[in-house]
Amino acid sequence: MIDEAGRLVKAPFSVNVQDRKTVAMLEKWLSDPGYNEVLRNDIKSSSKPAIETNAEAAARFQLGLVLLEGGKKDEAMAEWRKALALDPNNWIIHKQIWAVEHPDKFYKEGVDYGWQKAQLEAEKSQR
Repeated sequence: MIDEAGRLVKAPFSVNVQDRKTVAMLEKWLSDPGYNEVLRNDIKSSSKPAIETNAEAAARFQLGLVLLEGGKKDEAMAEWRKALALDPNNWIIHKQIWAVEHPDKFYKEGVDYGWQKAQLEAEKSQR
């Protein structure tokens, strides 16, 4: 959700169209111009740390890309792991780490989505 200045005030979240509460919230947000203000007020106190954490995670992710491009794979992996610790649900960071660690699951015969799902479940169980 964004404020009147176009700033992110609610961090991105996973949308499950089978979750009635999520769908109802999105429908209300789309149909009621005042509902965004209600959401902003509800999350004002808790949204700033999440947004700052996501910004740091994004910066570390980008730094990792630069490091990898410069041939510094170990340093890149360290930055991505820090980013993932800050934003553990970030699918892009997960996939980047996996692609570097397990290129065979991404590049040889196409992306192995079943392996990715199993990997994600394994990582969740280790938290």
